[in-house]
Amino acid sequence: MLVVVIAIVVAAVALGGGDAKQVAVKRTTTTVKPTTTTTVAPTTTTEPRRGPVAPLTGLRVTDPALLNRPAIAVKVDNLDAPSESAVPQSGLLNADIVFEEIVEGNITRLVGIFHSHQPGRVGPVRSARTTDLAILPQFGRPLLAWSGGNDGVVAAVRSNPSIIDEGYDRATSSYARDHSRRAPHNLYVQGDELWGRAPAGLPAPTRLFAYRTVGQKSPPFATQAAGVDINWGGAISAPVSWRWDGKLRSYVRSQRGRVHTDASGTPLTAKNVVVLVTEYGQSPADARSPEAHTVGSGEAFVYTNGRVVHGRWSRRDVNHPGAVVDEAGHLVLLSPGQTWIELPRAGNASTVQ
Repeated sequence: MLVVVIAIVVAAVALGGGDAKQVAVKRTTTTVKPTTTTTVAPTTTTEPRRGPVAPLTGLRVTDPALLNRPAIAVKVDNLDAPSESAVPQSGLLNADIVFEEIVEGNITRLVGIFHSHQPGRVGPVRSARTTDLAILPQFGRPLLAWSGGNDGVVAAVRSNPSIIDEGYDRATSSYARDHSRRAPHNLYVQGDELWGRAPAGLPAPTRLFAYRTVGQKSPPFATQAAGVDINWGGAISAPVSWRWDGKLRSYVRSQRGRVHTDASGTPLTAKNVVVLVTEYGQSPADARSPEAHTVGSGEAFVYTNGRVVHGRWSRRDVNHPGAVVDEAGHLVLLSPGQTWIELPRAGNASTVQ
């Protein structure tokens, strides 16, 4: 049981966007109790014994050509309110890395980074934010699948030399509406097609994290932990929980108190959940939108192999990946596989023992 201090914020915002009026209610001390994890059927993936290692997963692949291509980033809707929801999404199971960032009203959007696997159909696709202009350049010159934004955000994305615009307006034929779902939560991209549109000579992404080798144990200062709870602080935001499943050797994601599945009904899982405590300011392109400050430094919690490592993250500029080190200054090693990177504000993430 862990006692944490959480800042509670109430946000009133129209679900489709609009001005967010935030009122600080109070600061309370909350006791977080362990929750029961429901065991789910694993998805089987077989890693080849030989072959090059994918930089964003630490896993071997059979085809070296897969690793010579640029990364694809897809902005994915994650509105999940009682009256309106984008869940379940499609394609996130194939991502190498997934970011979760705060947007208006303290709801979140996801950024799926695809490289070593075929994306397939991904969505619902939504608009970009200026937070993405700092996140994406660390992957080289990624292709960005998105559905636009206000004039300031659109201009900022299209003028950024480190981002290749493959959004709906530029690659319309690779997008389609699913009319069985409610707009605007029904736009999907056929991600595999975007590599065929990529300019020649784009670089492959470089490694973000270091990984444990087969049989390598967690360091002795890694503390056993059941997982992490994240409360984004908004009245319509969807609280997130990650719980370690020893049979799956993975973390199972829940959202709004239920297991978060993709459109096939398969639970979303991750080998690693990296929580980077992040400051947010106001976006220069949109007064309604927060902007995550992902360059600089801050507190970090890395959940891997059923344990948590506490430390710090630091990143010197937008064009290079940062580093996550433990309290002794040693680089934190992750388990090979998919990683989710959570970007909550201070006080809104709680380790569950």
